[in-house]
Amino acid sequence: MIGILILAAAGYLAWRNSRIIAEQKDKKGDVPAVSSYTVQVERQAETGEGANATPLLEAVYREAEGTVQVRLSRVNGTIGELQLEHAVQIMEHTCSGLASKGETVRIAAFDGAILNEEEKQAVVRLERRLRR
Repeated sequence: MIGILILAAAGYLAWRNSRIIAEQKDKKGDVPAVSSYTVQVERQAETGEGANATPLLEAVYREAEGTVQVRLSRVNGTIGELQLEHAVQIMEHTCSGLASKGETVRIAAFDGAILNEEEKQAVVRLERRLRR
């Protein structure tokens, strides 16, 4: 009799746990197993965006030497790149230096590439800072 009660309680706890996990997943969105971020800087005709890189935000500047594109990208399946906040700081620092030397041509977010609330908030915050 006690064994049946223990099994019933364990089953209820497992069911409740799965509901909590499902609710948290709905709030945060699906997150890839490994997500890291990078900042790519390309001058004029350079092309080098990797197949694993998904751009989240792009800023384009015109300076005396030509056009410079700076991209905040998510790198899927790669360990050793940057955490999101660190990549945002690097992007902001890089773009402020370029903006002081040249003219801002375009700042564009790739809303369809954003996977979760953390990325969304970071991109919105960064875009707002870069437009100042």
